[in-house]
Amino acid sequence: MKHQSLRRLIVLLNLIFVFFAEAAYSQVSDTSKVAYRKPLFDFEPSKPTFEFVKEQKENSHRMLRYSLFTGYREGVDPIQGQFGVNFAVTDNKLNGTRRIYMYNLSVEDMFTKGLDRSSKVFFEVAHPEQYRYDSAKGSKLEWMRKNGHCFELVLPIGRTDKNEIIRAELSRILNLSWSYEKRLVNALILVRTSSRDKIKSKGEGEPRYDQQGYFNNITLDRIGDLLYRSDFPPFIDETNYKGPVDLDLRLNSVKNLTSFRQALKKYDLDLVEEKREIQMLVIKEL
Repeated sequence: MKHQSLRRLIVLLNLIFVFFAEAAYSQVSDTSKVAYRKPLFDFEPSKPTFEFVKEQKENSHRMLRYSLFTGYREGVDPIQGQFGVNFAVTDNKLNGTRRIYMYNLSVEDMFTKGLDRSSKVFFEVAHPEQYRYDSAKGSKLEWMRKNGHCFELVLPIGRTDKNEIIRAELSRILNLSWSYEKRLVNALILVRTSSRDKIKSKGEGEPRYDQQGYFNNITLDRIGDLLYRSDFPPFIDETNYKGPVDLDLRLNSVKNLTSFRQALKKYDLDLVEEKREIQMLVIKEL
């Protein structure tokens, strides 16, 4: 009996040690060296992290709210919503609350909500590499484990614009400010290389374009739409060409700037990189 009691005590102490060791690991913001052990880091993304108690649910003024900001969560995919947004919104009409949430994103992706390119975001911070992933710096997963975050906000339904409340709450938590301001940055400038008009539309058919560089009876500045989701600098049309155009650039991808410029060449068009003052999303440390 004495030996059995001793064995039970040893097992209990081991369990306590493991529990506190795991608890300590679960609190660190850099999880790059932490083994993924089910079910410690698992949770249900579609459900709120915190449940309101009965007294709160009976609150007739419907002012229930909380915000939650954590580090990277293993095994959780970022949200991919309509039009490229990286957050989701669900309403609980019984509680009168709206839940906004996003998972495993950089600070830049949180502020842009998936709608703006990196080239339109300007950081005035001491260490921008902590806010934005650079593919030249190595594995994205390793970077995300150190710098990725999750965010959840519950607030009363209909009280605040969900797009702006995300930035407002992130600014408060991270001690940042944001605004749209002009900055001198590199830009891709569309120019004409001759006075010959090789792009004038025949005026046939409905205005349309696709993602492979086919333009029919549409304005030339829509070339910027092809570049919008790329990592290229911001696009500016300086051709001063006002009429509709017909183009068939026959592009398989818009990720290669050299091939894009080559396709434009037959229409006496070119993209040149120069400095311009452009309206940017400016994020500053306070």
